[in-house]
Amino acid sequence: MSDYHYLAIREKIEKKILQTGRKLTEVELIAVTKFQSQETMKQLYQEGCRHFAESRAQEGLAKIASFVHEPDWHFIGRLQKNKVSKVAAHFDFIHSVDSLSLAQEISKAGQRLEKKIAILLQVNVSLEPSKQGLTASDWEEQLSSLNELPALKVIGLMTMAPFTSDDTKVRSCFKTLYSLREKWRPFMPQPTLFTHLSMGMSNDYLIAIEEGATLLRIGSALFRSNANG
Repeated sequence: MSDYHYLAIREKIEKKILQTGRKLTEVELIAVTKFQSQETMKQLYQEGCRHFAESRAQEGLAKIASFVHEPDWHFIGRLQKNKVSKVAAHFDFIHSVDSLSLAQEISKAGQRLEKKIAILLQVNVSLEPSKQGLTASDWEEQLSSLNELPALKVIGLMTMAPFTSDDTKVRSCFKTLYSLREKWRPFMPQPTLFTHLSMGMSNDYLIAIEEGATLLRIGSALFRSNANG
C-alpha cells in the first residue's frame, strides 16, 4: 500500500467528474511537490502522475534537472523577473502570470529561446490583499497589450479561492473565473487555446471540478496521513 494518496485522490476526482457529466480527459491532477523528495515524486510517477508543480524556481529547476522521467512541469509560484529565463526554458506551463510586465518578460524569454511559452493569467477574484494577480477589471484593461506580445500561448486563467469553510464563497470565486474565461475568449488571438481554468487545491478541488476546473493544483491532500481531506 502506497504511503501517498495519488490513486485515492484520482479516484475521488474521476467520480466527481462523472457526476458532473464531464469527460475524464477534461481535468488534470497536478501534484504540488514543493518540499517533496525525488523518491516520493518517482512513486507518484509510477502510480500514474504525469503533472508536477513547483512554486519555487530554484527547487523546481533542481528537480527537473535530476528527475529521470519526463512529466509536464508547471510553475505555480510567484515568479521573480530574474528567474524568468530559466523557468521559461525548463517548465512547460507558467500558471502565475500576475502582471502585464511579467508577461512581457516571459515573451522576451520566449523570443530568445525561439519558442512559445504557455502561460495562464492569475486573477485575484477574491480581491484579498494577500493574493497575487490582477483584478478582472485590471486584466481587461491590459488584454489588448497582452495580445500583442509574441512568443506567448495564453492558455487560460488561474486563481486561488479564499481559505474558508464557507463553500458559497469558494464556489462564487470559481464561477467568476469560469465566466471570465468565457467572456475573454473571443478577444484572445488564439481562442481555441484559451481553455484552461487552473483552480482548486487540496481543500476545494471537488467544488472546482463542479465549476469547470481543468487543472487541479493538489499538494497536502496527497501527503496527509489519510486521503479523506
